[in-house]
Amino acid sequence: MLSYQWHAEQGIPVVFLHGLLGSQQDWQSVIQHLQNFPKIRPLTIDLPFHGHSEHITCADFTELRMQLHTTLEKVIGSHSFYLVGYSLGGRTALDYVLNIHNPNLLGTILEGANIGLASTTERQARWQNDCQWANRFRHEPIEKVLEDWYQQPVFVDLSDTERKCYIDSRKHNQGERIAQMLEATSLAKQPNYAEQLKQTDKNILFFIGDKDKKFRQMTEQHQLPVQIILKAGHNAHRGNTENFVEKLLAFIFTQQI
Repeated sequence: MLSYQWHAEQGIPVVFLHGLLGSQQDWQSVIQHLQNFPKIRPLTIDLPFHGHSEHITCADFTELRMQLHTTLEKVIGSHSFYLVGYSLGGRTALDYVLNIHNPNLLGTILEGANIGLASTTERQARWQNDCQWANRFRHEPIEKVLEDWYQQPVFVDLSDTERKCYIDSRKHNQGERIAQMLEATSLAKQPNYAEQLKQTDKNILFFIGDKDKKFRQMTEQHQLPVQIILKAGHNAHRGNTENFVEKLLAFIFTQQI
C-alpha cells in the first residue's frame, strides 16, 4: 500500500497526488490553507519511488492504478471523496478515474495534466526524450540534472530564486528511482484520453495556471472543462495557493448543494 497521511480528523476526504520528483510535502501550503475549512479532510499520498513510498516499485500505469485503488479502498473505504492530482499525479488521477469504477469518487481535479499524445510519431519522440532524461537521472549527479530539468519550456515562468527552491526540495530523490518512474509512466505509454474525455460522464475539471501556455492550449483545443489559476505557471497550487484553494473549494461545495 502507498504511504499516506491524513491532515484532519473529520470532513469530506480530498486526496492529493504529487508530480514527478515530488512527495506529500508538495501540498503543504494547500493543506495549511485548508485548515481554515473544517468540512475538508485532506489526504496526501506518496506515489511509487517517491517520498515514504520510495521502496514501492511500479512497472506501468496498470500497476500504478491498482496500487492507488488498493490504497484508497483501505484508507477511505466506503466514504465519498474527491481526487486532486498535479502533473504526473494528475495523469495518474486521469488514468484512475477513466479506468476504475469507484462510485465513491465524486469529482476529480487535474492540475497541469496531459491527456495523452495523438500520434505514433509524438509518442516515439516522447519516449526517446524520457529515456534520455532517465539515463541522466541514473548516471549524473541529481542536482546537475535538476538544473536542466527546470529549464524546460513548461517551467519558463519560474524565477531564478523559484528554480533554486525547486532544486533544493528535489535533490534528496534517488536518481535510479526517478528514472524507473519516468520509464514506467512515460507519456509515451499513456493512452490518449481525448475521445474518452468527450464521452465520459465523470465529474472532471482541469486547473491550469494562466502562464502555462502549453496546457491552456491543450484545454482549448479539446474544449476541456477548465478553471484558470491566476498569476501561476505549470505548478499552479504552488504559484498561487490561495486562488487554487478558492477554486478547489468552489468545485467541491458546488457539488454538495
